[in-house]
Amino acid sequence: MEAGKHLIDPLFHPIGNAFDAQEVVQDALLRAHDALTRQYDAARARDLALKPWLFRIARNLCFNKRRGKSGRLNEPLASFDDGRIGPLVPAASVSANVEKQQEREALERAIEQLPSESRELIVLRFMEDMSYADISRTTGLNEASLRGRVFRSLKLLREALSQPEVTHAM
Repeated sequence: MEAGKHLIDPLFHPIGNAFDAQEVVQDALLRAHDALTRQYDAARARDLALKPWLFRIARNLCFNKRRGKSGRLNEPLASFDDGRIGPLVPAASVSANVEKQQEREALERAIEQLPSESRELIVLRFMEDMSYADISRTTGLNEASLRGRVFRSLKLLREALSQPEVTHAM
């Protein structure tokens, strides 16, 4: 599932490894199901902005898990690679696939260099394609300041990509 893959991407990098990230996704879905079936009435469930609500649950669980580890990381997230590069595409030349993989790795390295807030905003806005209103509901920031922070985060990402050890991926 593509949405599940994104939850294990740089947004949730601070928890340290893919297995903990998968556990957070499962816990978030269980908590969401519990809330929808026990705490919310039908009208409230209909009016719920589901995507930012789920992201907020997962985000908070990540922060809780990170605090619980008290700085101990078992395995860096970058070491988990299941070999998927995204949606299946028709077979292309080997050099095109290699180039795409190199660009993706350069982008991932650049994103990892960003502060966690910038990384989170980049992932939510451009990888998850969330609107500013949804990101605002997810993070608790107001939309006006959020737009400025996303702009500054993109500027930081461009600077990281322009460093000599990072090849352009954009």
